[in-house]
Amino acid sequence: MVSFTTSLLGKFTLASIVIYCITLTLLETLVIMFHLEFVSKFILTQNGNGISESDLIYHAIFITSLVFQVILCLDALIHKNIIQLKALIAFNILSLAYAAVQIYQHIILEEEGTNEAIFSPDDETKFPTPEFTKNYFIKKMRPIEYIIAGLVSGYSIFLGYLSYKLMGEFGWENYKLYSGDLQIRNALVSLTLLHTLIKLDAFFILSYALQLLPSKSIGYSDSIFETVSIFIGGFIIMSMAWYSVSKEMKYLLLFVINLSIFSSIYMVYRIVKILISRSGEMDPYKFTRKLLLFTLITTFVLVCVTIYYAIISFKNMNRGVYVFTAYQSSAIPQDVGDRTSKRFSKIAEVTVARRSSINLD
Repeated sequence: MVSFTTSLLGKFTLASIVIYCITLTLLETLVIMFHLEFVSKFILTQNGNGISESDLIYHAIFITSLVFQVILCLDALIHKNIIQLKALIAFNILSLAYAAVQIYQHIILEEEGTNEAIFSPDDETKFPTPEFTKNYFIKKMRPIEYIIAGLVSGYSIFLGYLSYKLMGEFGWENYKLYSGDLQIRNALVSLTLLHTLIKLDAFFILSYALQLLPSKSIGYSDSIFETVSIFIGGFIIMSMAWYSVSKEMKYLLLFVINLSIFSSIYMVYRIVKILISRSGEMDPYKFTRKLLLFTLITTFVLVCVTIYYAIISFKNMNRGVYVFTAYQSSAIPQDVGDRTSKRFSKIAEVTVARRSSINLD
């Protein structure tokens, strides 16, 4: 069991990111309210509804990314994970892309989503024409969206500074816990990097599945089977991946590697399908192609890197190099399984070494 003890700097970092995320969520909620009020003034076409739904989904993904950052930060502090701190900085910078996405999506909604829509305001004296209505809500939403983008940019620099300071603390803590053995430290880097990649994979798979929700409205597909399959399949694979790494179960990890390879093949298929232009017919990806490709390509790259480090970790376990299950135990566990296994030998070796060290002290 890992206890959560952190320094004043760690507590300050966690508090700052919680305040940051709450502030942005409140601002994002205002934008969503204005968005809903804007579209309520029109009876949108099916295509317009699809664009509006996609817009709301990107707002939801942005808010989810804020919650995810808090989880990443908390988990990094609990496990003294330097790699995850670096990933947190990169992810925060990446969230700037989502801030830009919502501005881009609102421009599409204002210019394309209301085409052929029936203007139906509830108060014609306040909203006399479609153009007036568009300009009214642009003036409401756009400043907030620019403030959000500015806050994300500024906080990325601040978070980078705090993380740099924390890395010094974590480095010493990890050295004391896992020893200075080069082989162990290399295995630790591979495992912690793999752990972090699995969390990032989970977020981007969820983001992609969310983007498929308006499939019928926009025309991606007549069925939601693919969307449901990605939600369920992604959850199962990521859960198995996380568990296999946390418990250092090499055969379960090998199974996850194979599933991930098949998943990457599906991603290539989807990327190719989205890239194909559809001249002379309705293009369901006309307004979302760039954003879907961004999410899919990012996910594909992350999954490929995950497979690479999963193979390295599997090889380490196969050679008997166990880290989490050996160095985070204070005594030889009774339920470790086969006592002739490499895992048991490593745990016994570390436990005896610790006891010898205590006796010498």
